Amino acid sequence: INAADPIVLGDTLFISSFDRGCALIRFDARESSVIWKNKNIGNHFNSCVSWNGYVYGVDGNTDQARKELRCVELASGDVKWVYRGLGLGSVTIANGKLIVLSERGELVIAEASPIAFRPLARVQVLGGKCWTVPVLANGRIYCRNAKGTLVCLNVRPGSP
Repeated sequence: INAADPIVLGDTLFISSFDRGCALIRFDARESSVIWKNKNIGNHFNSCVSWNGYVYGVDGNTDQARKELRCVELASGDVKWVYRGLGLGSVTIANGKLIVLSERGELVIAEASPIAFRPLARVQVLGGKCWTVPVLANGRIYCRNAKGTLVCLNVRPGSP
């Protein structure tokens, strides 16, 4: 399954695909070469995000009961940490913060850090299956579930 978007980072391209794993490819006008390739993160349908030399995303290669949020170092392809319990959720990033929506509708905010996944805030915002990436716009986070229910959370500093 090749549903996740590739990430272009200068003259490299990060790709990730369910059942195939991931790779970092260097390219120029004439040729490309594989820097590394492994199965350390295989996106099911939601793409990874990149921040300060690392990618963060949901690995769909593990068995159905243990889908994992992972941090992978771009230089080496090594896994830096694994966090279980969010299912086939989705992740976006803003200002160095991961904004994660779990498969069951829990919204989690955490620092984008290769050291560990440390949630700063978490709240159940939806029920049902949630596979849509949360969207941050104008100080609000929008989350949607498979039934089409949409919630909007005001996350502007100083807001109630």
